Amino acid sequence: MAVVEIKNEGKTIEVPDGSLLVELEGKCGLVFACKVGTCGACKVKVLEGAENLEPPNDAEKTGLETFGAGPSERLLCQAKIKSGKIVIEY
Repeated sequence: MAVVEIKNEGKTIEVPDGSLLVELEGKCGLVFACKVGTCGACKVKVLEGAENLEPPNDAEKTGLETFGAGPSERLLCQAKIKSGKIVIEY
């Protein structure tokens, strides 16, 4: 199991290795509105463990460019965790 620590909530959530992080919907306070990478509601800063995420897919790349995201920011509706742990903040 992979682990997502949500720093600003003080919460840690386990998800299956290889899963899309939209799986966090309903398990934390993060909003997943469109779920296709076009609204930016699920944009987070990855504080630790970015190497445990798959590279952004085309939809996420486009969304990140549209929202002027920084290098450590990701859209969780599109991001996929390989394994291990990530620490995020939104």
